[in-house]
Amino acid sequence: MARTLEMFEKPRKIREWLMHVVDCANGNCGELEDGEQVVAMKCARCGHESGWIPLPSVTAAKRGIPCPKCNTVPNAEN
Repeated sequence: MARTLEMFEKPRKIREWLMHVVDCANGNCGELEDGEQVVAMKCARCGHESGWIPLPSVTAAKRGIPCPKCNTVPNAEN
């Protein structure tokens, strides 16, 4: 029974380091669609700041986005 369960185990998801919201604006810039938010994100691990980026909703902003510096794999072949 134990061997059968081992066959069907899903591999673990690789951990992603996320950036989270440090400032948010409601997007009255004129270039954004309805409901989009303009947010500034920052990584707590490395301190990388994204600058102002549009996201579809407040919920998406609170979820966080992957940090481009912390999630790079050194010596990876593309």
